[in-house]
Amino acid sequence: MANSAVDQDEAKSAPREAGSAAGRSYEDATGERIEDTLDIDNWDPAHRMAEQFDRLQREIIAAQVREMEARRDIREQAFPLIARREGAPRDAGVHEVELGELRTVQQHLLFSGHVQAVDGASVVHQTLPMTIFQTSIALATYLGDHGTWGHRVFQKDVKVSGRTALDRTLALLAQRKAAEDAEEAGVSDMLRRGLMANAELAVMARKAEAPWRMGHGHPLPKELLTGAGMPELIELSVPLFRELLLDHKRFVYVPHGSNDRLLRTIGDALLPLEYAIVDDLNSYMHGVITQGHYGTGRFQKALRMLEGFQADASGKLVAGVFRVSPHSSSQVFYAHAEHASEAAIVAMADAVLVEARGYPMLLDLAGGICREMFPSDAIFKPAAAVMTQYGA
Repeated sequence: MANSAVDQDEAKSAPREAGSAAGRSYEDATGERIEDTLDIDNWDPAHRMAEQFDRLQREIIAAQVREMEARRDIREQAFPLIARREGAPRDAGVHEVELGELRTVQQHLLFSGHVQAVDGASVVHQTLPMTIFQTSIALATYLGDHGTWGHRVFQKDVKVSGRTALDRTLALLAQRKAAEDAEEAGVSDMLRRGLMANAELAVMARKAEAPWRMGHGHPLPKELLTGAGMPELIELSVPLFRELLLDHKRFVYVPHGSNDRLLRTIGDALLPLEYAIVDDLNSYMHGVITQGHYGTGRFQKALRMLEGFQADASGKLVAGVFRVSPHSSSQVFYAHAEHASEAAIVAMADAVLVEARGYPMLLDLAGGICREMFPSDAIFKPAAAVMTQYGA
């Protein structure tokens, strides 16, 4: 069921009609020609927009009917295939959870401090003489804050020369523009995200002590698998992958949203208090590593470390989706194959505390602590004060 690297390549190379989305023409998607949409004579003046309410109501009802039919077809046709297909991960399929089971997990794991959540934040403050990067990480349980860490990186801009102040300013602006276009600004956005992801992983693996650890995002972010241009980041991340993902095993990652259409489609068809274990992360790892731009020298050593981890992790890391309420959307989760059902139930027990949102509240708590302890203005205000003092 996963999108393999070959599938992704075929999707990229597949011909699309002009103005289409995922191969559909504009007329197929909207029911009208684009020429008609762009003909201003077909538009309604403001005083007649209220008359569009009936059309809006019809469109919403029709969309809901189509959604219900699609959900029924997915549940009847696709759900059985999740577990039966060749190469399906352990416990693959759709499962139901009793509300009482979630209450038990809340009492014995969540509210007793046996689940720790990690979240991070990264902010940037750019001035003429330097750029300041602040990364912060928080570790939290429902019993309180279990640690917060912060670090600042000061990136000095390369000195530029010129006969006049205008020459130097123009040279600096040109230099920054070129670095931005080439993603080579010393600490690129991708590298900044990679530094935060590695820090979150380190806290999950080496600072957290609870039996269950909960993280935000993906357990194998692309920034760490590619090194964001730095082989050292790969070398430092692979041992952490092994410690948390392969050795500890009791973890669950939940991202804010997902671009995985397969998981989203299955999640949309779930009923409240259902979860599905869908696929492993083999094709994902293969796609990122084979399409990554690894250089020579030290990068080759890092690549060998990655390939060794990939071989050892094959079939052991899985992706799934859960839904806790009729009022909330489904959520993607990642876990170790041996504990995927437990991981889903832990995440669901936490997410059901915020029924309207359906996202684990402990992760929101960790993120809130992180932002409270390391607010963005902790950089901006002192930096501005110093710049003002020295006339910058």
